[in-house]
Amino acid sequence: MNKRKISDLSRALIEIVRHFGPKGPNGECCENLSMPEFLALDKIANTEDCPVQNIGQLLGFTKSGATRIVNRLEKKGYVQKIKSFEDGRVCCVVITPQGENVLASTDERYSKEIEHLLARMPDKNAPHMKALLKDMARALRD
Repeated sequence: MNKRKISDLSRALIEIVRHFGPKGPNGECCENLSMPEFLALDKIANTEDCPVQNIGQLLGFTKSGATRIVNRLEKKGYVQKIKSFEDGRVCCVVITPQGENVLASTDERYSKEIEHLLARMPDKNAPHMKALLKDMARALRD
């Protein structure tokens, strides 16, 4: 791909991130969550027996950074810290019903936005969008 096409793609991705990323006055992306808080909450919701250290590893945060995020989520009522069933010295984090509601409302909001966007795209492009975005996300993770 030539330099101009790469630059155009970069600008398009920046526009997408701007639209779906943090928008609130304090950098919120969803409800009253910052993007790191949202990502951590999503990982907590999808990881059984989730120690704080694992959250940091999964998201590329330090243990102290993950602890600060978890503490903010706990203060907002979205997660709860409990002792590990396997090792009482380890503190695990679980999502609360309030946290599940925030994730569900965020999913609903963004799903509606994506449906609206796909409806405005040429019919031939929309079916491929999911696979392309998932491939890009996977490449970023790897």
